Amino acid sequence: MSVATVSPTETATVPRANSFARVPAAFRLQFAVPTMLIGVPVMVFLIAWAIALGLGATIHVMADETIEDPIYTGAGQATLWSLGFMAAYAASHTFPFSLALSFSRRTFVIGAILSFAAVSAGFGLAASLMAWLERATDGLGFNTYVFDLPFLTQGEGSSIPLLGVVAALLCLVVMLFGFGVVLLYLRLGLARLWTLILSVIVVIAGAAILVTLNEGWSRVWEWLVQQNALSISGWLLLVAAVQSVVTYLMIRKATSRG
Repeated sequence: MSVATVSPTETATVPRANSFARVPAAFRLQFAVPTMLIGVPVMVFLIAWAIALGLGATIHVMADETIEDPIYTGAGQATLWSLGFMAAYAASHTFPFSLALSFSRRTFVIGAILSFAAVSAGFGLAASLMAWLERATDGLGFNTYVFDLPFLTQGEGSSIPLLGVVAALLCLVVMLFGFGVVLLYLRLGLARLWTLILSVIVVIAGAAILVTLNEGWSRVWEWLVQQNALSISGWLLLVAAVQSVVTYLMIRKATSRG
């Protein structure tokens, strides 16, 4: 009777294949509780938009004379912060649960990043649709705008579709940041995490002092003003790519903390 043998190379590749085969399951795991990445953010999105519109309507109604200047609000960012919080929650609660389900760290983080990308794409699409609606209705009749912001939707290198790209990438960056901070805590512990945070603050403060001493704030402001939706998208894509790689590396030794 012959005995089948398996080469070391074949043996080593089996876990890798099985690991990546579970990525779709890790992706779906993030939506096991639909309210976390879908329900609550959608509610925040609609409520923030309605409040901004209500404030704009109130200002127009109470004004003694017709207000010709448009009203721009930053209510759209409310959804970003809620999604950032939910991403942090995924790292602190879903990650330990995934380990209990025998997901590898690599599988979990790839599934999480893909789920964040999907949610971010949805936010970008919603932002574009709202911007089109605001433009078509002149700020819904009250000249009030949440998403149709001129520096992102008008001029060279800016448009409503590019606004959607910016919104999606910014959402992804915020979610990866919230996710990454919790992973840092799981890997470093509280004391070393605060040491790292304080070190970053010192570096930023030092850079700000150097710019001030060299009277460079005017050049910094000039550079910022020159940015448009296309260039902002490029910078955000770079940041998101770096965050994804760092997150992938951090989770390798992250441990669940009871």
